[in-house]
Amino acid sequence: MKTKQFWLIAFLLLIMSAGYGQEINYPKFGIETKEGLIPHGLKVGDKAPDFTAYDQTGKQVTLKTVLEKGPIVLFFYRGKWCPVCSRYLNNYQDSLNMITDQGFSVVAITPESIENVEQTVKFHKLTFTVLYDCQEKIMKDFDVMFNVTKEYQDKIFKSLSTDIAKNNGRDVAHLPVPATFIINREGIIVAVQFDPDYHTRATVKWILRNLSAAI
Repeated sequence: MKTKQFWLIAFLLLIMSAGYGQEINYPKFGIETKEGLIPHGLKVGDKAPDFTAYDQTGKQVTLKTVLEKGPIVLFFYRGKWCPVCSRYLNNYQDSLNMITDQGFSVVAITPESIENVEQTVKFHKLTFTVLYDCQEKIMKDFDVMFNVTKEYQDKIFKSLSTDIAKNNGRDVAHLPVPATFIINREGIIVAVQFDPDYHTRATVKWILRNLSAAI
C-alpha cells in the first residue's frame, strides 16, 4: 500500500514539474541574457521609486504629484510599432472610466521617443498620461528594462520595418517587460503583473479585481 502511495505521489510531482517550473525562454521574447541583466520587476510591498518625466503635452510629471490625487495603475508598453501594445492601449482607453471612476490615475511609461509618443497618443486617442522615459531610469528603477537581442531586432525590422533603437531615439535597443503595477497613495506597490512574454499582460478584469488592495 505504501509503495503504491509513493509512486502515486511521484507521478503527481512529475506532472506538476512538467507543467510548472519550466525555464523561461528569454531570447524568444527578445531578452538578452548574456550579461545577466534579466529583469524581474519590483514586488508587492516594495516602495515605488519616485520619478520625473514628461507627458504627451510636454508637462513635467512626478510620481509624488500623481499620488497626491490618489492611487495609480502604472504600466509599461514597448512602442507604437508593437501590434500587441496597440491593442492593449486601445483596451485601456476603452476601459479607462472603470478605473478612474474609482479614484485611480492611469500612467503609461514607454522608452519610445517623445515624437513617437505624440503619434501613439494621437493615433489611439489616449486621454490618460503617457510618459517618455528619456533616460530609461524609470524602466531600470522598476526592474523591467532589458537589452534587446540582435536576432529580435532583426525580426522586428524585417516584419514591422522598425529599428527599435531609432524608434526610441537611441543607439542601443532597450525595451521594458510590459508589466503593470498598482500603487497605493503611500507609494507602496500592492499588486504586480509581470511576465517576460509580452503577449501576457494585465487584463482589465485583473486590474479591477486588484484595485481594492490600494484603497
